[in-house]
Amino acid sequence: MSSSSLDQIMIEDIARHCPLQFLAFHQCMGKPPLEADCAAEQVNLSRCIKQSVPVFQKIHGVCAGKLQAYELCLRMNGSSQTKCQQDLKELRDCALGAVTK
Repeated sequence: MSSSSLDQIMIEDIARHCPLQFLAFHQCMGKPPLEADCAAEQVNLSRCIKQSVPVFQKIHGVCAGKLQAYELCLRMNGSSQTKCQQDLKELRDCALGAVTK
C-alpha cells in the first residue's frame, strides 16, 4: 500500500465522520483568495477530526512519538518542510502501518 493510499483512507474517513465540517472547509477553500479566510472552518474540521475520526485516532495513538518528532523539527526549523522530510517520511510510514494492521 502506498502513501497516496494513506491519503485516500484519511480523506474517506474524514468525509464519513465529519461531513459538514469537511464540506464547509472545502467550500471555503474554493473561494477566491481575497474572500477565503477559512480559519474558523479549519478549526472546526480539526476539532472534529481529533474527536471523531477513527483512523486519525489510531494513527495518533500508534505514531505519537513520530508525530512529536516531526512537530519538533518544524518548530526548530521555522516550519521548513524541506529540513524535516525524513521525519515526515517516518511519520507517514508509521501511519500507513497503523491503518493497514
